[in-house]
Amino acid sequence: MRRRACGKGGSGMKWSRWIGSALVGICVLVSPWWGTSPLGRPSQVPTFPETLTVEGKKAYIVILNEPPLVRYEGGIRGLAATSLRVAPRNRREGKLDLQSPASANYLSYLEARQTVFTERLRQRVPEAQWGYAYRIVLNGVAALIPEDQVEEVARWPEVARLAPIRPNRLFAEPVTPPPLDVSNPLMGAPALWEAVGGPENAGRGIKIGIIDSGVDFSNPMFHDPTLVPPPGFPKGDLTLANSKVIVAKVIPSLQDLNNRNVNPGHFTAQDLVGHGTHVAAAAAGNFVDLRGTPGARPVTLSGVAPKAFIGSYRVFAPNAATDNVVKAIEEAVADGMDVINISFGSISLGPSEEPDPQVEAVENAVAAGVIVCVAAGNFGPDRASISSPGTAPSAITVGAVTNAHDGFTPGQLRVVQVTSPEPPPNFVRIVGVRANRFPDSLVVPVVDADLLDNGRLDGGGYGCNPLPSALVRDRALLVQRGNCLILTKAFNAWVSGAAALIIYNSQEAGDVIDAVPLAGQFLPTLFLPRSSGLALKNLVATNATNGRETIIALTPASEPLVFERQPHVLLEQSSRGPTPTRLLLIKPDLVTIGGGSYGPAQDDDPRGENRFPRPDPGSLQPTLYDPSGYVFTSGTSFAAPRVAGAAALLKQLHPDWSPADIKAALMTTAARPTGLNEVGLARVMDRGAGLVDLEAARRVLTLVDPPSHSFGSVVVGTPTTLIREFVIKNRSQSAATYTIQAALSPPAPSFLKVDVSPTQLTVPAGGTGTFTLKLTIDAGSITNRIDSEGFVLIADGEQTTPRPLYIPFWIRTAPR
Repeated sequence: MRRRACGKGGSGMKWSRWIGSALVGICVLVSPWWGTSPLGRPSQVPTFPETLTVEGKKAYIVILNEPPLVRYEGGIRGLAATSLRVAPRNRREGKLDLQSPASANYLSYLEARQTVFTERLRQRVPEAQWGYAYRIVLNGVAALIPEDQVEEVARWPEVARLAPIRPNRLFAEPVTPPPLDVSNPLMGAPALWEAVGGPENAGRGIKIGIIDSGVDFSNPMFHDPTLVPPPGFPKGDLTLANSKVIVAKVIPSLQDLNNRNVNPGHFTAQDLVGHGTHVAAAAAGNFVDLRGTPGARPVTLSGVAPKAFIGSYRVFAPNAATDNVVKAIEEAVADGMDVINISFGSISLGPSEEPDPQVEAVENAVAAGVIVCVAAGNFGPDRASISSPGTAPSAITVGAVTNAHDGFTPGQLRVVQVTSPEPPPNFVRIVGVRANRFPDSLVVPVVDADLLDNGRLDGGGYGCNPLPSALVRDRALLVQRGNCLILTKAFNAWVSGAAALIIYNSQEAGDVIDAVPLAGQFLPTLFLPRSSGLALKNLVATNATNGRETIIALTPASEPLVFERQPHVLLEQSSRGPTPTRLLLIKPDLVTIGGGSYGPAQDDDPRGENRFPRPDPGSLQPTLYDPSGYVFTSGTSFAAPRVAGAAALLKQLHPDWSPADIKAALMTTAARPTGLNEVGLARVMDRGAGLVDLEAARRVLTLVDPPSHSFGSVVVGTPTTLIREFVIKNRSQSAATYTIQAALSPPAPSFLKVDVSPTQLTVPAGGTGTFTLKLTIDAGSITNRIDSEGFVLIADGEQTTPRPLYIPFWIRTAPR
């Protein structure tokens, strides 16, 4: 019997019986943020290749015609409007009030309408199954429909469209990184901590929802006896939740709930992967002193908002798809989360006419008053590689830059100890990074490919050509990195009978190790810094001159390896804009530390989600594991939660600010440092407004709407003028006079001119003012497609702006 995802007791209920309730909590969703289909319009059935098929049936979210709770603006007799846009008083603590009479009545109405739909589905398509019902951020039902009846259901008058259910993936690269103890100061977090009453108060009272792979509740970063949960909390699995993690829910996907091979052990709120644990800690992990923790760095760690509450919504259980991701967003809104973080995504639907349900859900969560931070994705440096739901206009979409440090945990390392002959007293200590599984101890002679046959077989010692087995067999082969694929080196070493492969860095790479995972290769492979490799190479040569073989022992390390790295350099894999949608939005909105991160992970099983006996399908998600409970990792996954923590601090400082206000404060105060390779040298579609600067964000009292603008793609045949209006909000207690200017970033095309009006604007205390940005295009000078960008600067002598506020804009022009 399959047990329920989290909650009380087991259940043998079929999906078609779950319409009124979630696995834990309520079931809700909303209709498209750009409008709904008119009643009775024949719906179009999308045929996206990523639509999941479960037991021969097609998986869809059936979007119904009427708007969800977040978007209902009235018009139905006896039901008052619930949307904050037209009913601004329907709010509690700055967010949509789900318990108000108006909200309760409309939710009941939607539930009744959905019951009519599912009854019709039961009668007319008896083989169909349905699961989660959505009423808050979407209005619809997740369903499995026989392929030959999909078009019939799509044409029912109450159906707006069928949205495909697609898979998501985590954005983690378990290779290189930077540590939380350094990232907080680099972001300016201590200054914002002081603004809210010190680190012992940073984030207090704010609830951050982490939609991910769950949380390892045993880690000390998720315990805080000084916190008292709000009324009604904790929720979910009460055996796991506590005073810090106040929600512990698991929300499996339709495909996993209907797969008999999925082990029930997946249906737990506990993190089996480690990803969600690390993400939650980056956002709101409590302070922890790791001195004395075996295998951990002797530092103090914390998240950006260490006193914030955490709501954990496990969707990678083991697979996250559209249906359970949208459900988790809805649950987080229903639970009153102030901030939601999403560090995963799926390939964007592109310029499709069909709305993306994940994007809709994010937009409607923001419309309900919730701040949503989303990782941009790890598909850079390709253009237009932003993932869904990072393409959502109202989300804060976050790219990643390097930290000041990188490092590796002991489990990733091997110590190279020379056992014979005894090395000189001043011989360096050599520590390398393993690329795959290693025996606990390996004692072997080492040979240098450069010295084999006096270098005639392989000059330079790269290991790119076959090597003589007689000289290599049962030895560790030392080669230099470069000149051919690492897999080629590994293959040549293997066919020559080597016991291990040791690769030291090329001159260009120096001592910064960038290890390449070789999980599919069974020859133990180790990467060394260049200085260590050369030291070993010289020792092997000296011993060979004396007719002696060098014997080494490769043994586990007992402490992490940490080395310096230049901060604020954009990660190559960080996804770039524009959004691959028709709007061509500027994304990411911001960048921050994510090019590696030191923090907690799961410590109970290195197999992660793949721990269960076959035929369990397991998961392809990267496992973050170390026996110490702390790992280095890398990706935009760990940049987004840092911004989520920052947003929580700003919400604590300014409880009356909206999600758009918080986003504007973070974006317009972002920094663009221009040191060697730093993010300020990147284009706007690489880094958005720039690098998060919380010291500046804490001081800003002027907000700009919108904080960036894309004019999109413009095909020009005659002289054209484009105008965009911006709103300036003065949130200070005194009038402010602003100087406004605009400029194009080089290289600026000669056919494009930019202007702002007015260039000076006075806004009263608590008031608003407007200015316009005008682009003039000389069509006769355009000969090919060109992407151009620029910026607006707004300053008031540091009265309400810590430095000139920066608003980027972008346009793509092409001749007709």
